[in-house]
Amino acid sequence: MLGSELPLGHEIGLIVVAAIFIAFALVSSLLVPRYKPDFPGPTGLSVFAIASVVLFVLMLAAVNFFG
Repeated sequence: MLGSELPLGHEIGLIVVAAIFIAFALVSSLLVPRYKPDFPGPTGLSVFAIASVVLFVLMLAAVNFFG
């Protein structure tokens, strides 16, 4: 468990970044396609790809910094 190895601030940082990453994954895979069946479509693919890469790099940086 994380509780005994990391300071509280680092735990909170990891949890916040992980929650953002998980929320993005769930919204983009379950919620958005329900209302926009062609998601991400040809026009939104670049925005979706950039957002995915940015969140992935953010998660890697958070693990590197907080972990």
